[in-house]
Amino acid sequence: MTQPQPAVPPRLRLIEIVSAGWISAAVSALADLGVADHLDRPRTAAELADLTDAEPEALSRFLQAACAAGVLSDQGDGRFALTDVGRVLRSDNPESMREMCRLTGMEEFARTWAHSAHTARTGRPAFEAAYGRSAWEYMADPAHTDFSSAFHRAMAESAAGQTVNARYTFPEGAHVVDVGGGRGAMLARLLTEHPHLTGTVFDLPNAVRGADKLLADAGVSDRASVTAGSFFDGVPGGGDVYLLSRVIGNWNDEESVRILSRVRAAMSPESRLVIVGHMPTGEDRTHYVRALDLYMFVLLQARLRTPDQYSALFERAGLALSRADLRPDAESLIEAKPV
Repeated sequence: MTQPQPAVPPRLRLIEIVSAGWISAAVSALADLGVADHLDRPRTAAELADLTDAEPEALSRFLQAACAAGVLSDQGDGRFALTDVGRVLRSDNPESMREMCRLTGMEEFARTWAHSAHTARTGRPAFEAAYGRSAWEYMADPAHTDFSSAFHRAMAESAAGQTVNARYTFPEGAHVVDVGGGRGAMLARLLTEHPHLTGTVFDLPNAVRGADKLLADAGVSDRASVTAGSFFDGVPGGGDVYLLSRVIGNWNDEESVRILSRVRAAMSPESRLVIVGHMPTGEDRTHYVRALDLYMFVLLQARLRTPDQYSALFERAGLALSRADLRPDAESLIEAKPV
């Protein structure tokens, strides 16, 4: 008969919680080195160090930390292998999170979290306390292209195309305007899987840089266009479906209403707005959604919202909630129509 595991003492549990960030940093470092891409079979720390230009003894510490998190498994013979979780770190995984893990390990995030008490005290973004300006202003500065590029790569890698494809039926021959669509990864996937669609990717000039090539490489450039601009000033007209994927969750209420109002001004009576992103459901099995909500607030003074909270924003922008498809722990989808 299996004996029940003893309860973890409160002090030890608190230490585990506080030290979780160190494990996260270890996984980010392994993502930066591309270790998972070399684990097509179990390998030793020395082999991996040789393949990633790392120091073997140092790398072994990071590998063991990843084992503690369940990202890798120690084979007991000096070799390490990927777990199911670790496979998501591979660049060739369709659900790869490598770029996102690299991004969260960058200095900008570490400095932001070091000022998180500032956010708790004032309600203001910790990023501003750390860098003296908003994250968006920082990324627009040519001096910080490394961070900006990493951010946009992470957004492109994790574009929520699967969520939209699986749970939204586009009208035949619809034109999709992907507002805040970055380099066009989402639109490329939608047009690839829906040959009857055409589309426009719309974002700031630095964000859409490279979108033409991405769309051409996907073979959809004949059905796609790229437009640069700010969604605070206006968005392209002519859309049947306006898509905001992981956009509104980046802004506070007032700025979100401004964005939604610009989209509403571009919509026809028959147009629909689709918003994709994480939304608290009350049925989440992990702490990720709440952690993400905190992260967005500390970084940008933004927040994740429930459908009821979105409804309140929609009302202020001349829209009305028409559909909600919520998924615990995963990205949800809601639709709005003009009123």
